[in-house]
Amino acid sequence: EKIVKGKGQPIRVYQLIGPSTSRTRFDVSAERGLTPFVGRGRELELFLDALDRARKGRGQALSVVGEAGVGKSRFLYEFRKAVSEEDVTFLEGRCLSYRRNVAYHPITDILKSNFDIRENDRDAEITAKIKRGLKILGVGESSTLPYFLELLSVKDSGIDRVSLTSEEIKEQITEALKRIVLKGSEIRPLILAYEDLHWIDPGSEDVLKALLESIPGARVLLIFTYRPEFVHTWGGRSYHSQVTLNRLSNREVFAMVAHLLGTEDLARDLEEFILEKAEGIPFFIEEFIKSLKEGNIIEKKDDTFYLTNDVQEVAIPSTIKDVIMARVDSLPDGAKEVLQTGSVIEREFSYELIRRITDLSEQDLLSHLSALKDMELLYERGIYPESTFIFKHALTQEIAYDSLLVKRRKAQHGLVGNAIEELYQDRIEGQVNALSYHFSQAENWVKAVLYGRKAAERANKFSQFQETVKILEEIRGWLLRLPVDQAQQETLVDIQLEMLWPVYYSGQLDQMIQICREAESVALTLNDRVRLGNVFWGYGIYYFLKGEHKQVEPYCLKALEQLEGTSADSLTTFIKYWLATSYQSQGQWKKAEPLFLESVRYQEEQNTQTEYLYTGLGFLPYVQGCVLVGYNLAVQGRTNEAKELFQKSYMPAVREASNLYTKTGCAVWHSRFSALIGEDCGAAARADEALEITKESDSPVFRLRSFDAKGKVLMALGQYESARMIFEQALEAIGGKTYRVGLAGVYFDLVQVNLELEDQTEAKRYYQAALPLIKSNPDRIAPRFDFLKGRLLASADPPNFKQSKSFFERSIHAEEEANAVVLAAQTRFYLAQVLAQEGEVDRSRNLLEQIYCQFQNWEISVWQKKCEEALKTI
Repeated sequence: EKIVKGKGQPIRVYQLIGPSTSRTRFDVSAERGLTPFVGRGRELELFLDALDRARKGRGQALSVVGEAGVGKSRFLYEFRKAVSEEDVTFLEGRCLSYRRNVAYHPITDILKSNFDIRENDRDAEITAKIKRGLKILGVGESSTLPYFLELLSVKDSGIDRVSLTSEEIKEQITEALKRIVLKGSEIRPLILAYEDLHWIDPGSEDVLKALLESIPGARVLLIFTYRPEFVHTWGGRSYHSQVTLNRLSNREVFAMVAHLLGTEDLARDLEEFILEKAEGIPFFIEEFIKSLKEGNIIEKKDDTFYLTNDVQEVAIPSTIKDVIMARVDSLPDGAKEVLQTGSVIEREFSYELIRRITDLSEQDLLSHLSALKDMELLYERGIYPESTFIFKHALTQEIAYDSLLVKRRKAQHGLVGNAIEELYQDRIEGQVNALSYHFSQAENWVKAVLYGRKAAERANKFSQFQETVKILEEIRGWLLRLPVDQAQQETLVDIQLEMLWPVYYSGQLDQMIQICREAESVALTLNDRVRLGNVFWGYGIYYFLKGEHKQVEPYCLKALEQLEGTSADSLTTFIKYWLATSYQSQGQWKKAEPLFLESVRYQEEQNTQTEYLYTGLGFLPYVQGCVLVGYNLAVQGRTNEAKELFQKSYMPAVREASNLYTKTGCAVWHSRFSALIGEDCGAAARADEALEITKESDSPVFRLRSFDAKGKVLMALGQYESARMIFEQALEAIGGKTYRVGLAGVYFDLVQVNLELEDQTEAKRYYQAALPLIKSNPDRIAPRFDFLKGRLLASADPPNFKQSKSFFERSIHAEEEANAVVLAAQTRFYLAQVLAQEGEVDRSRNLLEQIYCQFQNWEISVWQKKCEEALKTI
């Protein structure tokens, strides 16, 4: 303490040692004094009990549910205060209404808290802090650092050097977070609190679901807070409990009021009035009492508070919004304008940002901010001039914002956008969502489009496909409000094309055709070969994914014609893959073979086996080419060549470089080869890997592929019951979607496994369900389903051998015409069995001996043995 001139008594002196790390509005308001915490004792005990269980290695999760203003954040603050002396780590992340379109915002919040990352930290500082933190935790950098840096918008995150699809990046983010959480909990018990999940983005929700599933054996306590309208997706867990915060009782209301007024003595009519209006909601009680005092509606006489006038004669706010609006309206003009300006920025805003936007002098601005703090409409944290201001409640910000005239609101958004550009010019990547929002509200469509595209790219990178589509659709609307010129038209086509893959991954396949039509009309007007070529390729992709292969070739050929010799000539390699794959899907093995082989050999000569093409998805042409042509050669009887190609496609270097799209696609073709020859050949490991990396995926396409691959391997190994279960899961994965690629194959295999299990009813049901798919690709699918029909008729009760033979023979003829000689020989095997059952023993034996020699020449030993066994039984 020191004697200070003008003061009669010594005063306590403080030394500034650094900025506060307090992050929540309750941390800040606690310094000013909080209303007593009432009515939540039992709930707090439940939380403390859960922490005890978590501390013993029995991970727990708790949800706090309550309506707005009921005290969820305050309850969390009190719990944190109750455990402040414990040896635990307590980290918090928040979802914010204006950040609900920003991928992984609450996850980023936790990372900033964990690694002590401040708002003004430069990229080098952020990187150093994370590296230091990972070292303390004992976590490797390669599996975590690039993903955390990308989340924190560090420019050189290193993620571009990792050959992964956006879906895999999402998986790696989840795994990286789980890794540091579990490692951190080994050092000391860890409490992770995520507030306001009703504003959560889809990607963060998926991460939290995965995190929840990983904690049962860890020293982790997960806490979620949200309003009743939020419905979580993680289902029932024995270690997850829900705590509902109800409104306060009358006794608890008066305990709060007594603190706010400094006395328990209230006139009866005032008591009844407060109970009627405040409705037991803590935030409303605080704001209501403040409005009564500020409006001189109550007065104190002889230590008792009374209403000053008859309630009927006074305009008293009746809802929380009315209360806050009345308080805002009562502000001096300057303070009110500062509050409104802050509301345009967001729930939190820095002093530096609001200084750039207002035309006030520093002294006037600080004076107005001080007045807003005194009225507890804003809280301040940090040290001037690096302080940040926080609206006391989301409703306060919302109401201040709504009180602005539309014209002024629009101008303010423009000023905010310009100020953010200036303030964050070195780290603009982390502000693209905010900038696209502010400039769109300001109707600065050029900048809104510019930053919107960056926001969409970021969402797509993090596998937020539906969010990507939403942003791109908004951008399209903004573009249509710009004057029509060449730049506007070119960007319009580009936006449509950028939407194709996210739409596809979202499972909304039918939207693709409309996108292509709209883009085509504009590209034709522009007479732009590159954009028109991309549009034609988009059509080809759509028809390929729909399984309408007759439509694929003309569009791919048109695309090649437009693109060859242009700046996008390199894209032709990718288009040729789609074209060749389409040929192969139609059973045009000979037509597809040279396209695949030429590319595989070229990449071996150029040593580019692990180089990617990226056009909406990560594509490894060499690996795809190997498996596609490998299966192609296999059905033509060139088994050893096929095995070599599949081995090449699974070499360690190539396997390490492969991403999710490549891994799942290759797993399917490898398993088809396995099912064709009846051997594993490494397909089982590939299928298991695909299943593991897609088990948490929200992409129905990737899940279908993984289940399909696993089912085929099980079928090849004779595990028919297990195969049936997996194939049924494949159908569930794609249920309700219009995606058709590979679907006929799943139905085909379900008929096969049910016939092997002698379940004729189920076999017939799946056969009937698949028939509509034949129309889309009769050349490839019809011969295979003729084969199935032959098997169904032969195993019917009673069997129809005559018709069975007819279908087998038709299938054999079509397969031999296409040079799919192995498939034809396998069909002959079943034809031979029908002939034997009809009594045509010599013909059956001759046929079996003939195909035995074929399988021997092709070195397909499993089918050789089948022929040997069949010959013994004749």
